[in-house]
Amino acid sequence: MVKWLRWGCFMLLALPAWASAALEARVDKSEIALGEPVTVTLRAEHAKASLDGLALDALQADFDIYSRSTATRTQTIRGRQVTAQTMTLVLYPLHIGRVLFPALRFAGASSRPLALLVHASSSDVPRVQFKLTLDPARLLARQSARLELDIYDDGSLQWSPLRLQPPAAVHVRQLASAQHEETLNGTPVTVHRRAWAIMPLRAGSSVVNLPMLEALKFGNRLRYALPPLQFDTSPAPAYLPVYVPIGKIEVNSHLPTGALVLNRPVNWILTVRGTGLSAEGLARLLPALTDNGTSHFYPAQIEQAGDANILLQTWRLTLPFQPLHAGNMRLPTLALPYFDPLSGRLESVVIQPPVMTVINPLWHKLARFAEIAMLLAVLAWLAYICWRQYRRWQVRRASLRRIETAANCSELSQALRDFDSGDGGLRAATLNQWLTAMTQRHEENAGLRQLVRQLQACCYGVSRDGEHYQDLHLSAITMLRTVRHNKKRSARLRFRKHSN
Repeated sequence: MVKWLRWGCFMLLALPAWASAALEARVDKSEIALGEPVTVTLRAEHAKASLDGLALDALQADFDIYSRSTATRTQTIRGRQVTAQTMTLVLYPLHIGRVLFPALRFAGASSRPLALLVHASSSDVPRVQFKLTLDPARLLARQSARLELDIYDDGSLQWSPLRLQPPAAVHVRQLASAQHEETLNGTPVTVHRRAWAIMPLRAGSSVVNLPMLEALKFGNRLRYALPPLQFDTSPAPAYLPVYVPIGKIEVNSHLPTGALVLNRPVNWILTVRGTGLSAEGLARLLPALTDNGTSHFYPAQIEQAGDANILLQTWRLTLPFQPLHAGNMRLPTLALPYFDPLSGRLESVVIQPPVMTVINPLWHKLARFAEIAMLLAVLAWLAYICWRQYRRWQVRRASLRRIETAANCSELSQALRDFDSGDGGLRAATLNQWLTAMTQRHEENAGLRQLVRQLQACCYGVSRDGEHYQDLHLSAITMLRTVRHNKKRSARLRFRKHSN
């Protein structure tokens, strides 16, 4: 009896060691909207292995595993120690509909499957739609295309930047993002556009796998899965050099306006706009510019200009050259080739520079000096004429002042004989001589002759005009103020004088 009692106690003590492992799975929600997370808790007891080694490959078909964490806890239950492991998974569903959380096996134990219903939207999470396009859809190797991702929402989501991982043998360049409003199926939506420039480097089929797209709404993180994009690339023609761009290019030529100066360097600027361009490719694409009898070329300078975040890139090619001879010159014609995928032919853009004039700076300086000298001569001549006019005005003014200050007939007679209108004194000893000279210089004047006759009578006492001296004086002042210089008559008199 005692023997059987001992065997019973031994079996009771061995029960914890023989207990099998158990695995339990729970979800915090049974229904969510697409983009929201769901938390799955896995609890394992009596397991010797760690939950960190649990394979979760079965979840990747329907869920994105955002995070996983494991905790171990040992507690005493009914007098015996029980070790429990807990794994917490934060999952984001990849699509809408009824999603099944599969049964997981761990250490010989299996969890029961769980069902989750994923809606397109909810009262807190708006409906989000995606549109992925590639233009053009079919590419040649080394041809650039624009990949666009349009995100449609109600404008309440703040989207995080999306970094695209390039596939093998595909060059990817981030382009500028944009946002606009439009109406989709009668509902106003906000469109967030993400764009990339992609260039397959070899022929074949390529798949672009886009990462999970994240957004925030009131601090809550939302994550959405994007569908992959597959495209086919055809090989480029075998004869086509790798530096020749595939796609049409535009070239604008800019040369200085006006005449060029001999031996002074000038920049010839070409602006090239197209896709798939690079500094190395443009350097090989540009024809070799060799020196000739009219110009000397320096090495070209190539730099990117404009916005680099757009598909069509702009490059500036600076071609410095030096004119070597004066006269008319024409720069060499340039032809930049490109392959047109629409026509399937090799085309080229031809730049035909205009005829330019080159001037010699020495002759230019001499002509400028002659112009300045002529201008100075004209200014000196005008200054001399103005000075003569000013001197004539001063002499005439002094003569009129002497007439105005004459106090009697004798002083008035002397002032008249000394009168100078600005062309020089008449040098007359008598009033009759002065009248004759005045008539020759300024034509016949009956009033002036009457004035001389009255003044002679006053000076010699023949008449009593001295009593009316004031009237005679005023008449002389008024009459001589009206005397003006007669250029033509003075010139004729000077000619007669020199002829005699």
